[in-house]
This record gives sequence, C-alpha cells and structure tokens, in this order.
Amino acid sequence: MVKSQSRFLALLRGINVGGKNIIPKEDLRQCFEDLGFTNVRTYIQSGNVLFRSQETAIKKLTAAVENGLSQQFAYEARAVVLSRRKYLSAVEAAPHNWGKDDGQRHNALFTLQGITPRQALAKLSPPKTEIETVTAGPGVIFWSVSKQHVTKASLMKLVQEPVYQQMTIRNHNTVFKLRQLFETI
Repeated sequence: MVKSQSRFLALLRGINVGGKNIIPKEDLRQCFEDLGFTNVRTYIQSGNVLFRSQETAIKKLTAAVENGLSQQFAYEARAVVLSRRKYLSAVEAAPHNWGKDDGQRHNALFTLQGITPRQALAKLSPPKTEIETVTAGPGVIFWSVSKQHVTKASLMKLVQEPVYQQMTIRNHNTVFKLRQLFETI
C-alpha cells in the first residue's frame, strides 16, 4: 500500500531579493522534485513553494529543504515549512481586518524554527499604536500600518535588527493566494 502524501508550503528566506541568491522558479521547482517531493508548484519569485511529501515531520522536511537548497545553489538556505493545516490555522488567526483595508499595508512575518512570534516581538521596539497594529498568531506575526505612515512605523526598522534573520515576510496578497493554491496541489 502506498502511503498518502501530505501538502506543505516552504517559505524561503532571502532569495531573489535585492539581487542576491537569484534562483529561477523552474530551477527551484526542479530542486524540490530532485529532493523527492511531488506536485511541486512555485508562486512568484520570492520563494514560495507548495509540495507534497510522504514525510510529515516538519523538522525533517525543513532540514531536507535547507540542505538541498544550500547544496544546489551555494547559499545558506533558511526556510519556514508549514503543513497545510498549520498554514490555514495561521492565516485564520489574522485579525478580522488584516488584508482588507486598502489604506494600510499588511504583512505576515513567519518565524523560523527556534523562535516564536512572541519571542521575536520581545526583541523589537513596541509598535506605534496610532499608526500600526501588530498581532502574534501561531508561527506568524501580523503587521498592518497606515500607508501614509509606513516610513514612521516601528517595524520598518526590523531589517536592522538581528531577529530579522529569524523570519521571512509575505504581503497579504501572497498569503491569501498561497491559501488558495494549497487546494491545487
């Protein structure tokens, strides 16, 4: 009897950003297939890979993805790997208006293994509640800021903080599209 395959999402950190770690989508897809994953599908160039696997242990999947990418593309790969259930749970934990107010920019900051959203937030400046909202969910931090005040937001300084290396960021459009794409693999 063939073991059924579960659905997963790998959110890769630091590829195709600022001219660094350039990996074409087709090469990325092929790498995942070479690692033994099936139904591999990429979404946009920022390192979103949906796939199926018989392996269900997240730590093992994360190690396989990070090691495979590091060897194939000669960079120190970091990834957040989530099961379909965990991803849907994270997205459902978003505040009710997250991603729905066009006057705001909405981002989801997914934390890598080894740090929780609450631990990450403890290392950052507190949000400026008059212009931004920050909410911790399971494995994710939801951040919304008024578009006219983006440059003044406390989380805009995030890239200067060491904790930034322990997360990967997606905008609300990508988060919602990935939720939809999970049903296609």
